[in-house]
Amino acid sequence: MGSLSKSCYFFATDGNYFPYACLAALRVAAVSDPIDGFILQMGVSHSDIETARKLLGGRITFIDVSTYLSDFAANNGRLGLSTYIRLFADQLPEFASYDHIVYADSDVLFNRSITDLANTDLKAPLLAAHDIPSYFDMTYRRRLPLRPGAPKFNAGVLMFNMSLVRSGGLLASSRQFAVDHPDMCQAFDQDALNVVFEGQWQTMHPAWNVMTNFSGQIPFHQAYARHFSWGKPWSDKPLGVEPEALAIYREMARATPWSSRFDRPASHLDNFIKRLGRKFDPLVSLLTHDEKLKRRSRFDAAKTNDLFASHADQELLAVQYPEKAAGYV
Repeated sequence: MGSLSKSCYFFATDGNYFPYACLAALRVAAVSDPIDGFILQMGVSHSDIETARKLLGGRITFIDVSTYLSDFAANNGRLGLSTYIRLFADQLPEFASYDHIVYADSDVLFNRSITDLANTDLKAPLLAAHDIPSYFDMTYRRRLPLRPGAPKFNAGVLMFNMSLVRSGGLLASSRQFAVDHPDMCQAFDQDALNVVFEGQWQTMHPAWNVMTNFSGQIPFHQAYARHFSWGKPWSDKPLGVEPEALAIYREMARATPWSSRFDRPASHLDNFIKRLGRKFDPLVSLLTHDEKLKRRSRFDAAKTNDLFASHADQELLAVQYPEKAAGYV
């Protein structure tokens, strides 16, 4: 591992997701070595800010970023404008002294010290993990101006090499692409980031962004960080959320006004039905000639995890045609 002069991490949120960002930050503090942490927020109520200060003490710095996005005219759809907050990391004076900056979505729960991620050797502007659905569905390549076989990363957990990001103007270009091409950015800032950072991102060990799915899901205890990309721990039906993860959230939220949001039991029946449905992918793909289902039916989470973990260990840039490297085509 290389040594860095300074690293930090941040979450970014609006008022709706602010409680979950706070709990995610509390979890980081519980499992990590000391590291500077931030929550970039907009539209958060005074009462929630006060709750957060009591919960986190001095372990997190809160930054109101409303002014940065006040005139940002990008497609924000169902997620709201706050999804673009991470694109402004190069603009914040509070981040000026950091070499590596780790970003995580508010629905990510860490099981391992985030400093281990922040200290990963990074030769490219960005460290990211593949987006699991991209092994099955390559339609993003038709929608976005990418080279043939371009891989796609999931933006739920990222690490920016800030010297390269700043010198290349990469976040500024991402912001501009989002504004200029709202029709292309169906996944909002994630699409803009994938276009601008194409060929300039290094493979992250997939255990740092283990997305919930129903094709041989990697168990919670094996994840360095679990990304609840299906049901959320606070959803009425927390689809894909393991009981041990829910227990962690309940304990963290116990003394807060947010505790009732985690009263639901794990959705065992719904999880079973979802997994059972995936068992029929091979048959349905034969009947319908659906290439996406055909590839998904062959998905082996453990094998894929091991393959791209080895790429991460070798500090490789993301490979072209990752679905071929993994044997799904």
